[in-house]
Amino acid sequence: MTVDDPRYGAEVRRRMASLAGAGSFAPAPDIATGLAGNREQGAEIELSCRIGDGQVSEARFRAFGCPHFLAAASWLIDRLRGARRDELADWDWREAAEALEVPAAKFGRLLILQDAVRSVARNWPGTRGSTV
Repeated sequence: MTVDDPRYGAEVRRRMASLAGAGSFAPAPDIATGLAGNREQGAEIELSCRIGDGQVSEARFRAFGCPHFLAAASWLIDRLRGARRDELADWDWREAAEALEVPAAKFGRLLILQDAVRSVARNWPGTRGSTV
């Protein structure tokens, strides 16, 4: 991907330049994780969120996918900060699609983000929600 590639909007190009939020946290009692997708299918993400005072205080991602998917993962990290468990459980992928001007052909990839976010909500520290 080049900085002037017309297939990608300005926000996608900006996010791809740094991939802010990339990384992960070591397992700990205050860390909630969510995994979704499949590398062999073309897109996979692992979210790890530090939870404090009933909300996400920090978040990181490790992902594999196309530039739209990676940029959306980076964008998502900013969106998750300050979110409560109920907000994660209800989060919808369309928010990322709109913010990043993702083409309709890539919407299926963003559903993977939604699955990972909702998995974090199920794995919230101190809960006994299903991870299935």
